[in-house]
Amino acid sequence: MLQVILPDGTKRNVKKGTTLAEIGKDYAHRYDSPLAAGIFNGLECNLMYRIEEDGEIDFIPINSVEGMRAFVRSLTFVCVVAMKELFPETELEVCNSLGSALYCTMPQNPLNQEQLKQLEDKMRSIVAAKYPILTFPVDRQEAVARAKQDPYLGADVLAMINMAPESETLYANELCGIREPFFGPLLTSTEYLAAFELIPFGKGFVINYPEIDDYKKLPPWDTVRRINHAYEEAEEWSAMIGCNTIAKLNRIIREGRADKIIRVAEGLQEKKFISIADYITKHRDKLKFILIAGPSSSGKTSSNQRLCVQMEVNGLHPIPISMDNYYVNREDTPKNPDGTYDFERVEVIDIPLFNEHLKKLLQGETVMLPYYNFITGHREYRGQKVRMKENSIFVIEGIHALNSRISEAVPAENKLKIFVSALTPMSLDSLNRIHTTDLRMLRRMVRDSRFRSHDALDTIKMWPSVRQGEEKYIFPCQEDADIFFNTSLIYEPAILRKFAVPLLQSVPKEEKAAYFTACRLLRLLHLIEPLDEEAIPNNSILKEFIGGSAFANEL
Repeated sequence: MLQVILPDGTKRNVKKGTTLAEIGKDYAHRYDSPLAAGIFNGLECNLMYRIEEDGEIDFIPINSVEGMRAFVRSLTFVCVVAMKELFPETELEVCNSLGSALYCTMPQNPLNQEQLKQLEDKMRSIVAAKYPILTFPVDRQEAVARAKQDPYLGADVLAMINMAPESETLYANELCGIREPFFGPLLTSTEYLAAFELIPFGKGFVINYPEIDDYKKLPPWDTVRRINHAYEEAEEWSAMIGCNTIAKLNRIIREGRADKIIRVAEGLQEKKFISIADYITKHRDKLKFILIAGPSSSGKTSSNQRLCVQMEVNGLHPIPISMDNYYVNREDTPKNPDGTYDFERVEVIDIPLFNEHLKKLLQGETVMLPYYNFITGHREYRGQKVRMKENSIFVIEGIHALNSRISEAVPAENKLKIFVSALTPMSLDSLNRIHTTDLRMLRRMVRDSRFRSHDALDTIKMWPSVRQGEEKYIFPCQEDADIFFNTSLIYEPAILRKFAVPLLQSVPKEEKAAYFTACRLLRLLHLIEPLDEEAIPNNSILKEFIGGSAFANEL
């Protein structure tokens, strides 16, 4: 008999080979939705995982961040199965999320609207039939043999198998007799996947799915998603140079060709900064304020500095203004229901004062800029005065910079709104994408460790509140942007691995939720070949997070 510690802290003796699903039957009533997956000794597992040693057990309901990821993976599997039956010559490629929807394309044989309706109907029939989704361990040699037989996914899957530690058990997923590899657990049945719809979009379609609070409720999806053009641009470029999956990046690193990829990726970003600066210069008679916003760890500050350099090259005089200096005094900061300060809301900014200053600057008046003392929690004035001069452009950076209330005193023709984010085009293979939020969390984790005396545990613990604030206050404003700027670099997962792995390994097992996240990210990073940072130029956005930036004194 084996001894396991259950979610409520009690201990139980179970037979070797007992599944998490069998144990979960006694705990399902504690959650507001069916169980999506389990956690055994900190590792995310399918519910059909068989216990072979003593350990600690927890469960993941569908109505949770990780539960919804399992939901989406399972729904993707249903889509793959339906497509193989209806359109066997068409291969699905999962691209990126767009709100509560997953953008997919069919690069070789796109489906028309009628075919898309047939695909959705077939998916619904699979869901209605409540087919089991099987997950079982497979021999490594068998996995390699199957990968070699797959002309589409085989090369990338084979590369991932080779990168996985020898000690790691490999699993196969099967639905309606079809096997596909997925990085992460799936649900055990199609019966929970009824809430979805396929919507034609861009070069393919989106699978609209529920938000994390209710897996049965399908929210309306806004088809106006301009940010998808930034995703598509990154994906097309990465595919063009033959580096759109982790397997391909690994091969480039092993073959000693990484320096070229770094130079090309950095050159592409510099070209974009030049293009934006040229646009601003062309419209300098009208444009007086550049507003730059984006979520945490998107590289706003470095983007700001590099754009300013190109503006100066064009003869402009950029003047930076940090919105952080317009924080309200600490006692006026909005609070959460539990009494803690809510630093994510737009009301942390003194909006009337900020608009008053923008209006005065536009009229050519001199303004005394405030300085926010984060130690005392109060604004101070230290004699810094600014005013509009010939060729002056005020560059304003802040997470709320695109909120309409922030600059309502300035006519639209006098401001350019830029939304900055790290939209990674990298995937493990065509069905398994790397989540942009994971990439940003790794960026922040490394930066917080190197420059802010925070360890990985601190970053992981605060991340849910950061994400909640982004979803509520930042992302709703992104569609108002005039320009989207993608700060992700195709090679950066290999750089971040070196810095992030030791940080993640330091997360203690006692911190269950954080340890689970650390294990999940470590499993991802261990599939990536590490890359030394020596070849990265000192003005790279990535240097903002790992250190050595040419803008270090200005970050």
